[in-house]
Amino acid sequence: MKKAQVIGISVGVTVGLMGVALGVALARREGREAASRWLAQSGDLAQRGQQRAVELGQQARKTAVEQAPKVRDRISSLISPATQTADALNATLTPTALNGKAETTVQP
Repeated sequence: MKKAQVIGISVGVTVGLMGVALGVALARREGREAASRWLAQSGDLAQRGQQRAVELGQQARKTAVEQAPKVRDRISSLISPATQTADALNATLTPTALNGKAETTVQP
């Protein structure tokens, strides 16, 4: 058997046994009560998590609004020198790329 087949069979058996154990646990009254308590706690956690996510989203939007002008100004101050440098580099490299020869066009 290949390694992937052995892993697949092992995972299948494990999931099956867990399902049987869960079924047996829920068949008993104590298991059902414990599951309902766990679900009640999980529902409360989910609600608190959702509220926290909304708060974080609002905070992120507020931070973005405050920081956007600073970032825009910083990017503008970086782009202008970069374009000037690129133009100077292009002007320097063009004669070098042609090996000092004049550019000619071929006519058919």
